[in-house]
Amino acid sequence: MKKMMIGAAAFAFLALASCGTGKNTVAVTDFSGEWNIVNVKGEVVRADKTPYIGFDQTTNRVYGHAGCNRLMGAYHVDSLEVGKISFAQVATTRMMCPDMSLEQNVLDALNKVAGFAQTGDTVELQDAEGRQVMILQKRVKPAVTIGDLAGRWRIASVGVVIVGKMDREPELTFNLEEKRVHGNASCNTINGSFSQEEGKPASLRFSQMISTMMACPDMQVERDILQAIEKVRAFDSGDEEGTVVLLDENGSPLMTLARAQEEAE
Repeated sequence: MKKMMIGAAAFAFLALASCGTGKNTVAVTDFSGEWNIVNVKGEVVRADKTPYIGFDQTTNRVYGHAGCNRLMGAYHVDSLEVGKISFAQVATTRMMCPDMSLEQNVLDALNKVAGFAQTGDTVELQDAEGRQVMILQKRVKPAVTIGDLAGRWRIASVGVVIVGKMDREPELTFNLEEKRVHGNASCNTINGSFSQEEGKPASLRFSQMISTMMACPDMQVERDILQAIEKVRAFDSGDEEGTVVLLDENGSPLMTLARAQEEAE
C-alpha cells in the first residue's frame, strides 16, 4: 500500500473540506500576512485608519491595529477540525481616542471568534453558533524601496509600545550612498551600517552598531530600541502615510519609523 505524506505547508493549501454548501463550505485558509477588518458585527468599517490583524504563523501570534490602539495576542487554528480558530490573550496599548466604539466592537468580536469560512477573497470569522462576527480581507500595502528610507526618521514605537515625549527624541538617519545609519536611542548616540540580501529588495540588516556610553535616569526605551535593531531583517510601509515598519525574520513588527517633520514638509 502506498503511503502518502502531505507536508504542513502543502496542507495549508488543500482545496476544500466541505461541511455544507454556499458560505458554509470551509476552506483550509492560509492566514499568513495581514488582513484588513472590513466588517464587524454586520457593519461595514468606515474609518480613516482601517483596523487590521497580522498573523505570524511561526509563533502563532497576532498583531495589528484595533482602530485606536495597537493590538497583540495569540491565535490557534485547529488542525483536527477544519474551520476552527480562536484568539487568546488579546491586549492593546492604552491610548484614548475621541471615538472608541469601533475598537471596542473589534475586541468584543475577537473574543467571540470560534470558527471561520472562506468566502471568495475574504475570510468570515464566526462565533460558536456559526454566526458572522467579522470579515477579513487580505491587506495590500504600497511597496516601499530602500530609496524611500533616505533621510531622518523619528522612532515612533518599539514593538507595540508607543515612544512618548522625551527630552531627546529617538531617531535614525539613513545615508544610502555610504550605507550608513546614525541617530540616537533616547540617551546615547548610535552609529553603524546597513545592508540588504541580494535579490531581496525589502530586506534590511543593521551591523557594526556602536553606541556612546552615557547613563541616563531611564534607559528602558534605549535598551528596547537597541534590542530591536539587532533583530531587524526587513522593512515595509507603515499603517499611516509617512511611516515605515522594521520587521524581524518572521515579518513581525519591531519598530515603526515616522518621517521627521522637516523631512516630511
